[in-house]
Amino acid sequence: MAAVAQRQSGWLPHQELLVDPRLLLPCKDIPGDLLFLIDSSGSIYPNEYQKMKDFMKSVISKSVIGKDEVHVGVMQFSDVQQLEFNLNQYSSKDAMSNAIDNMLQIGGGTDTGKAITQVSQYFDVGNGGRPNLRQRLMVITDGEAQDEVKHPAAALRAKGVTIYAIGVKDANTTQLLEISGSPDKVYTERDFDALKDLESQVALELCDPERDCKKTEKADIIFLVDGSTSITLSKFRSMQKFMQSMVNQTTVGKDLTRFGVILYSTNANSIFSLNTYNSKQEVVNAISALKSPFGDTYTGRALAYSLEYFNENHGGRAALQVPQILMVITDGDATDRNNLVVPSSVLRDKGISIFSIGVEGANKTQLEIMSGHDSSKVFYVDNFDALETLYKNITQVLCNTTKPGKSSKSLNMDDS
Repeated sequence: MAAVAQRQSGWLPHQELLVDPRLLLPCKDIPGDLLFLIDSSGSIYPNEYQKMKDFMKSVISKSVIGKDEVHVGVMQFSDVQQLEFNLNQYSSKDAMSNAIDNMLQIGGGTDTGKAITQVSQYFDVGNGGRPNLRQRLMVITDGEAQDEVKHPAAALRAKGVTIYAIGVKDANTTQLLEISGSPDKVYTERDFDALKDLESQVALELCDPERDCKKTEKADIIFLVDGSTSITLSKFRSMQKFMQSMVNQTTVGKDLTRFGVILYSTNANSIFSLNTYNSKQEVVNAISALKSPFGDTYTGRALAYSLEYFNENHGGRAALQVPQILMVITDGDATDRNNLVVPSSVLRDKGISIFSIGVEGANKTQLEIMSGHDSSKVFYVDNFDALETLYKNITQVLCNTTKPGKSSKSLNMDDS
């Protein structure tokens, strides 16, 4: 399978996502300032220090570097701070990579708060910064700060600098949140090897939000939700939160994005159709009221059942070339596993794009069958807590899939 196995951390360091490699291409037109602030204390082994250097070089390689594009600077810290190069010193990837290669580890303690205060000045015009553009600081640390980080970080964010906090090994997650000010800008990794899995995701995160596709504007989306007996109440609640998050990332309306929900176990049942609700709040409320049906996992039967609910009489807009998407959420092996190919093919032949979302015991081969072996539409997380934040990754693919001008039968993605 051509998918890239990628680890998304945040508060959930154990989820593995299958993400289309086309999403991992360099972003377009993203002028801004990026400073790396890396922990160079004595607790970091030499091979780990090298992996941080490799991480920085990889993120730079995936960015658009140039005089009028992205500027990058690097500072390292322990109980002292050492600027390696500022934002306007180099304008080529090769020069930056060479400078990073020549860095030497400092050793000593971990005064992260002092380092954040010190690095602030390098975002100023006098030191090569461009405050009129997007400015970002990426802090990478492996342990607990020995000083206070909350106020220095808040002061820097007040200047308009966005802070990303990457914690490795024994990093203090409370401090990481204090540094970033937002859980969606916190990444925690189990070890320094895992940094490599994070490279492409961070590069994508750094894309310009004004030019990036952020919200699905127009689509027909039906959630086909496994409600079999293996799904406990808490797991079902996680599925509801995931769906609500997906809805919140779209523009809902009669002429915009429409949603429907089908619950299935032994049999499938449409709870509401694409033309039932016209507001985001109505859809969110209806999802909150869902009840799990329990029973076996007849996914093939449910796929066949769902086809008619994309028809015009149920609110489908295929005739208007509105993209149509079936989002299958399942946690296990299909009871009718030999009956997946035909209904999946029929749906796709009708121009319906199938997103396969598997949790815990889901069979990845079956997920691929449903999506038509399109790796950009296959997602897997190994626990239900992780499902609740998966929407961030799916939203990006979904948004690109449904950009204006794409017909429901031509759903190739653009890189963003």
